[in-house]
Amino acid sequence: MRRCGIFLFFDKDGVVDSYICHMLRCLKPHMEHLLVVCNGYVNREGLEALRAEADDVLCRVNLGMDVGGYREGLFYLGWDRLSQFDEVALLNYTFFGPIYPFSEMFNEMEKRDVDFWGITKHHRVDPDPFGVNRYGYLPEHIQSHFMVLRKNLFMSYSYKDFIFNTPNPRTYLESICEYETIFTKHFEDLGFKWDVYVNTDQYEGYSYCPIMFYTKEMMEKQRCPIIKRRSFFTDYSDFMLNSCGEPAVDAYEFIRDHTDYDTEYIWENILRLENLRDIHRVMHFNYMLPSYDTVYESVRGQNALFLLTEHSEHLCWYKRYLREIPEYLDVFLVGTRENCAAVRAYLSDAVNARAQEITAEDFSDYLGVLSELAPAAGNYRYVGILDIAKPEELTVQPYSNGASWQYADFENLLGNANIIGNLLQNFEEAKRLGIVIPPMPEYGEMFAMTSADGWFGRFENVSKLLKAWGVSVTVKKSSEALAPVGGSFWARSELLEAVRRVHETQTQEEQADRLTQLLALPLLFQSEGFYTGTAFSEHYAPVAITNQDYMMRETNRTVFAKYGPTYHNVVVSRIREGQILEESEAEKWSRELAE
Repeated sequence: MRRCGIFLFFDKDGVVDSYICHMLRCLKPHMEHLLVVCNGYVNREGLEALRAEADDVLCRVNLGMDVGGYREGLFYLGWDRLSQFDEVALLNYTFFGPIYPFSEMFNEMEKRDVDFWGITKHHRVDPDPFGVNRYGYLPEHIQSHFMVLRKNLFMSYSYKDFIFNTPNPRTYLESICEYETIFTKHFEDLGFKWDVYVNTDQYEGYSYCPIMFYTKEMMEKQRCPIIKRRSFFTDYSDFMLNSCGEPAVDAYEFIRDHTDYDTEYIWENILRLENLRDIHRVMHFNYMLPSYDTVYESVRGQNALFLLTEHSEHLCWYKRYLREIPEYLDVFLVGTRENCAAVRAYLSDAVNARAQEITAEDFSDYLGVLSELAPAAGNYRYVGILDIAKPEELTVQPYSNGASWQYADFENLLGNANIIGNLLQNFEEAKRLGIVIPPMPEYGEMFAMTSADGWFGRFENVSKLLKAWGVSVTVKKSSEALAPVGGSFWARSELLEAVRRVHETQTQEEQADRLTQLLALPLLFQSEGFYTGTAFSEHYAPVAITNQDYMMRETNRTVFAKYGPTYHNVVVSRIREGQILEESEAEKWSRELAE
């Protein structure tokens, strides 16, 4: 078939990432003419990249979202020129692919007797969850990220009437309800036939949107050639409503292990544009570290451990961790001469003999300390920063909370030689893993501090610090921080050079407090192209699971009595809107629960 393609591109920074170029390169053999329509600004390098892959590039004001871009692309080409083609493909930037060659799809769809087609469809939702759809429900429809129109449709009076008279959507909701969800039914009712490449009828009743929740199965069994960008950062309530949270990570691992698609295309784009906590949550970057065995091949001189010794009053608490530091780690003692000497008494003879000292007395400017360590760290692949902090300075009384905080940090990052080896093996296997932190503390005083706004009341301060650094990653107050708030973590050594670089650009007046610095640290590393993982030793993971389960269930007892037992996102919505159940309803629920 003679085929024309209109590819809609948008990027908030005007950057054209490699996945776009790869996709266009793979599309081009199947398109006699390929037009890229850019909604909004594109930088010079991006324009050059697009022009290298497409036949034409049209830049326009970012109005009307995808609908406006597709429409302007059609008008730009003109109906006389369009009449020369058998098909017009309308597709956009919101997916990664092709996971499998596009030739498989185009060859198959050419055989089908249809007037328009797509890759995937969304199943019918009744009633309309938005309350504005003209049909009163969301009809089954081809998803607009990839739709192909045959000539008898796009040259028809019916289509021209639709495309001329459908107003540009002003919001995402209008785009969904006034274009995407009604397009398929509108033209089906006019007698036009349609189909999709990946038949998802088997998921009817299981999922409204299989491309989000059955992605792996669709790729593995039906060779679906795409995966949605949103799979890697969607609001986690979507997964909690439809699954136990496994869809994205299962799909990613399938792509990584069983296809030729370069996952670097995914991380280059997602880490530049999306929120770190959302990525971490969707991808479950929680690493379970066995203590009984490791496959990590240790080589002396490759990795280093920096022990920041802020005090030496309770070193007996750390004895078992310090004694089990593997000999292949080069150890640096950071602190006053007296504190370093005290630590030496707890190290094994082999480690002690090789341990080096770096003088430091003030740990309040934490990034300043890391900057001082950067030159030494640069000689290694991975470095551990373990902070022996003072419980009395971490929390208010009872100081046992601070002591437990230190226990959690050391248990998960320095539990024993096998735990350390398994942690380092994760760096070896995931080259975009930049920093591994212990679990965020959520007990005692810290429960209120971390759970209130998730930022210890410092969101504005963190945003200000990132701006001073020139870091523009997406940060949302609604997505809580992900940070080594106790000062302990493992990282790729080159990232400490990034710390030194931003630290040197700031004046003394611009220096943030220690906790703000630590909250901003993983976001700095994200701007360098790396994500954050959380370490759970096999000894600590059961504790963390019990804590989370206990807190959730105790909270739910009160919440359900007032707001009713239902889907998690519905309960949250009721709480936000103050929709407390009538007393009779609450009593009825309590009675039914008891029975």
